[in-house]
Amino acid sequence: MIVALLPSFRSGAQTLSLKDQLAGAMELAKQGQTEAASKICTDIMTANPANRDAVQYWLMINMKRSPSGEEEAIGQLDELEKSHPGNTGIIFFKAFLQTEYGHLDEALVNSEKLISMQPDTALNWLLKGQILEGMNKNDEALAALEKSTSLDPESADAWQIKAGLLAKTNKFDEAIASYDKAVSLVPGQPVFIYNRGCVYCLKGDYAKALADLGKAISMNPQFKSYATKDEDFKSLWDNEDFKKLTSQ
Repeated sequence: MIVALLPSFRSGAQTLSLKDQLAGAMELAKQGQTEAASKICTDIMTANPANRDAVQYWLMINMKRSPSGEEEAIGQLDELEKSHPGNTGIIFFKAFLQTEYGHLDEALVNSEKLISMQPDTALNWLLKGQILEGMNKNDEALAALEKSTSLDPESADAWQIKAGLLAKTNKFDEAIASYDKAVSLVPGQPVFIYNRGCVYCLKGDYAKALADLGKAISMNPQFKSYATKDEDFKSLWDNEDFKKLTSQ
């Protein structure tokens, strides 16, 4: 199964002015004017403390591409939060990077802070669910993910992430139903179809597993190599139909 990543961080529809401002910040950054570009983002953070886009652009401009880049970015966000207290965008990205870097206890504290400030924001519950899954608190994680899908039932990524946890805990029928929902929302996403095929294989429904694998491969041939190494498909590795599907 392909590991699910946290979905898009976008705050929703941007006004034309905000979109133009952020585009202008990126253009300045390309020209090496990092300070001016960063100021555009921080000005937006001041005016729109719930906006994640400005924080994401600020990170794109300032985050170093190095092994210690994420760790340094967490420190930068700590400093940024001092001048922008209560900015949920900053708290969100700090929790996200803490999750990525394995600081799960700190990430959980920040995700709970977010939820106390924005209890009806599905992405906050989704983040909390992934943190809890990383801490092997699967029942609590599932409750958080179910809250996320109830708040935003149109989020295909949330349904797929919930499906992955259900499969991990051997709730195969529920996992398949969750993948069905994700596929219905975004039928052109082969990852959802491939992962559903993984669950069918784990369940022992090999005909449907091969059917989904075939669909995924027809959309992206890279899934051939994925499947031959994916332990979820191990019970089919010696199957002749599987070999035909995955032959180079």
